[in-house]
Amino acid sequence: MMKKEWVRLCERLAYQFQHPKFLRQALTHKSFIPPETEISYGNNERIEFLGDAVLDLVISEMLMEKFPELDEGGLSKFRASLVSESGLSKQAHALELGECLLLGRGEEVTGGRQKTSLLADTFEAVMAAVYLDSREEHGISIISRVIQTLFLPHVPEDAEGYITRDYKSELQEHVQKLFGIPSTYELMEESGPDHEKEFTMAVFVKEKECGRGIGASKKLASQLAAENALLRIQDEPSFLQVENIS
Repeated sequence: MMKKEWVRLCERLAYQFQHPKFLRQALTHKSFIPPETEISYGNNERIEFLGDAVLDLVISEMLMEKFPELDEGGLSKFRASLVSESGLSKQAHALELGECLLLGRGEEVTGGRQKTSLLADTFEAVMAAVYLDSREEHGISIISRVIQTLFLPHVPEDAEGYITRDYKSELQEHVQKLFGIPSTYELMEESGPDHEKEFTMAVFVKEKECGRGIGASKKLASQLAAENALLRIQDEPSFLQVENIS
């Protein structure tokens, strides 16, 4: 029998699982230790990887159809914003995934149900679960419907305005008002071959890391890091209070 929170999640997704084990795995954090009397279906780390690929595929096709005027660069920026950590955590909040998670005690007491990165990862895992559950009979059609239903309402008609929003400036204005100092950005990781580099940037305020972003350039990754920080501030207005940053 599925937990009542999971039943409500299925209603919000407008999808009923034929094999609930996929949903259970997607909602199981690696910190969770199941009771000895229960069957373990593993945690969501591996299917999170699959969900990332499924999202990229479906959203790429969706954007190509909706914005035939956008070139590869514009499409990439648009997709990166939609599937950024902050973008996916917004979707997770809307689905109330935090209430559905199976967490270990340590993660529970440290607020795991509200962590931006954890929720974004869980959202990817849930998308993978829908795909795995439906692919044999429906191929990619069901997961495409689910993803488009979730994302299309958040895709504006003005694509160019959306992808050029300056999150770094917005964050800097906010930080300047609070502390009178600039936020700073640091390259945390660089990976991939020369023709397909991927950069991870983090934004700091008074040496406290406030957000991260991953993109095909340092500039894009910095914008996504700033967006992530703005989302955290929105979710927790006291996040940048003076007493929290010394």
